[in-house]
Amino acid sequence: MPADLALVHYPGASQAALAGMTEMFSHCARMQRREGMEALTLATVTADTLPAARLDAVILPPAFGNDDFLSPDPALVRWLRGQHAGGALMASACAGAFYLGAAGVLDGRRVTTHWGLEARLQQRFPRAKVNTDPILTRDGRIVTAGGLLSWIDLALELTAQMSSPRLMRELGRHFVTDTGRREQRHYRGFRPPADHGDTAILRVQRRIETGFAQALTIRGLAAEAGLSERSLLRRFRAATGLTPLAYLQHTRIQAAQQRLEGGPDPVETIAHEVGYEDATAFRKVFRRLTGLTPSDYRRRLRR
Repeated sequence: MPADLALVHYPGASQAALAGMTEMFSHCARMQRREGMEALTLATVTADTLPAARLDAVILPPAFGNDDFLSPDPALVRWLRGQHAGGALMASACAGAFYLGAAGVLDGRRVTTHWGLEARLQQRFPRAKVNTDPILTRDGRIVTAGGLLSWIDLALELTAQMSSPRLMRELGRHFVTDTGRREQRHYRGFRPPADHGDTAILRVQRRIETGFAQALTIRGLAAEAGLSERSLLRRFRAATGLTPLAYLQHTRIQAAQQRLEGGPDPVETIAHEVGYEDATAFRKVFRRLTGLTPSDYRRRLRR
C-alpha cells in the first residue's frame, strides 16, 4: 500500500526544509512509479488543515531563527498525540522534537535534536533520553534528527523505511548527498551555561576559559573562588552539568578545533598550545569528545 505522509508547516518552520523535503519525497515518488511501485504521498499541513485520517508518518521540520516551537499550538499537539496513538511514525528534525515532546511521545525514548537545544529539550521533557551525538536516532516509531540541515538525513531515512534502502541510495545520488550515517558531535560547539547565577562558579569558568593552556588544579580553582574543594566540585557540577576537569577538557578541545580549522600547525604543536604535554593523551580526549582524530577533523572541517 502507498504511504501517506504529512509535513507539518508550523509557525516559524524552516522554509528551506519544507521545500527541500517536498522535492526529495516528490522525486522518491517518481522513482517508485518508475519501478512499478505504489508511490508515497506527501501533504503539507498546518494547524488549520489537519487531516482526520490516520497517516503513516508525520514529520516536524526544523525551526529557523525563532523560538515559536516553545509554544506549540494546542490543537496541533492533540492531533500529533492522536496520530501517534493511531500508529503513525513520528519524525522530527532539530527543534521539531519539541512538538513531539509536547505531544508526550518522547517519554522513555532515545531522541536527538540540535546540539544547541539539548539542554532545553532535556529540561522541558525530563523523561526523554536526549543524546545529541548522533545526527539521526530511531527508537521504535519515533525518528528524530539533529541539526538544522538534518532534514536531509531524515528524508533519506524515511525514504528507506517507506520505500527501500536501494531507492534511498539512489535518492542520495540524485541530490548529491551522503547517504551514510553521520554524527552531530563532529560539528558540535561547546556552549557552557553562564546564566546559573552562581558568581563564584562564574569566576571559575572564566578562569578556565582564559587560562586553559595552564596547569590548573582543583585546589587552585577552589582558592580563587573562595570555596573548599568539595564545595567547588558540588557547585560547579550543579551550575554547569560538568566537573571542572570535563569543563577544562571541553574548553581545550574547542580551542584545538579552531586551530585545526584555521592553520597548518602540526597536531603535536596544537596539543601543547592548548595545554596538553602528551599529544597521545590529547588525541584520546579529542576523539572521545568529537568522534574524530585531530587529523580526520582537520580534513573534514577545513576548506
